[in-house]
Amino acid sequence: MGIGKTAIAISTLIAITTATSVIAANQSHVDQLIKTKECSECDLPDARLAGADLINANIQDADLRKADMRGAKLDGAKFMRSNMLGADLRFALLSGADFLKANLLEAKLEGANLFRANLKYANLERAILNQASLKNADLQFAKLIGAKIDGANLESANLSLADLEKADLSNSRLKRANLRRANFSEVNLTRANLEGASLEGTTFAGANLFHTDLRSSKIDSDTFFDPKWFLVWKIVNQRVEGQTLVAADLSGGNFEKANLAGANLEDANFTEAYLFITNLRRSNLVRVNFNAANLRYADLTKANLTEADFAGAQLSDANLEGANLRLANLRESIINEETILDRKWRTVWEIVNRGGEERNLTKFDLSGANLRLARLRGARLVDADLSQSDLRGADFVGANLQRANLSGANLTGANLRGAVLQGTNFCGATLTDGTIGKCK
Repeated sequence: MGIGKTAIAISTLIAITTATSVIAANQSHVDQLIKTKECSECDLPDARLAGADLINANIQDADLRKADMRGAKLDGAKFMRSNMLGADLRFALLSGADFLKANLLEAKLEGANLFRANLKYANLERAILNQASLKNADLQFAKLIGAKIDGANLESANLSLADLEKADLSNSRLKRANLRRANFSEVNLTRANLEGASLEGTTFAGANLFHTDLRSSKIDSDTFFDPKWFLVWKIVNQRVEGQTLVAADLSGGNFEKANLAGANLEDANFTEAYLFITNLRRSNLVRVNFNAANLRYADLTKANLTEADFAGAQLSDANLEGANLRLANLRESIINEETILDRKWRTVWEIVNRGGEERNLTKFDLSGANLRLARLRGARLVDADLSQSDLRGADFVGANLQRANLSGANLTGANLRGAVLQGTNFCGATLTDGTIGKCK
């Protein structure tokens, strides 16, 4: 090896050795901490303290960069102003611990118990707090930009004036939390629970509130929601019975137990909405999009659901007694034995989801049914009423349609090969070739 290359190698080794020594913990300080639980201003970077019993320890103003404290017992410990950049505190017990103004940048706190911990003014930017317990914790003025807080428990926590921009709070619990004047811009709050939370002056600009529970949360004139989520907040917290919400975009909203009885929701979009136990009695739901919505236990009694789209919707245990489902799309929707559905519409559901081949539907009323692409090969439909039905692309090969009423039905693209059509009424129907049936 040449002199130049040797010099470079030596310089590199010195640099690495120096860097290692800089971040290595002072062993005497480690020993002191474990023995006395008193080690303020100590040099403890990269210290190995996993599982240690340090309850009520005084480690304030210490250098704890990248220290390993996984599973350590640190209840009541004092970490004020300590530098804990990248520290590993996963599953540590930190109930009542004091992190006032501590630097926890990129720290790992997954599954940690921080019940009533003081994190006021702490820097938790890009920290990982998934599944952590922060119930009743004080996070006033804390910096949580880009932090991962998925599934954490923040019930009754104080996050007033905290900065959580672009943080991930999906599935987190924030019931009764104080979020006044906090920054939730571009935060992911998917399926988070903000029930009873204080949101006065809080900004949610660009935040994702998919299935977020906003019931009983408190806002004021300075609270900022994007228009869609503000409307969701109004619906779940204010009386809307009989109000007009025509063509409203309510997709992904959480309307659990909301009262929308008698509301005019014509052409509204409830795609992927959470409508568990929601009251929609006698509501105008014409052409509403319920794709992939959860309507379990929802009350749709006597609702007008003409041309509503339930593709992929969950209707188990829902009540649709007396509902008007004329031309409604029930394909790929989910029902169970407890779903209350008039016999006519349950039969339509069965045909479009399970097929109606060889089924005996003599004199059955299927008027106004959406039977698009239905499989009805060999079905017996003698004297059946299929007037005004959507039969586009339906398969009637070999079916018996004697004297059936297909007036006004749409048969575009339907297959009638071998079907018995004696006395069938096609008055005003759109036939398979697109022509209009003659009236006799």
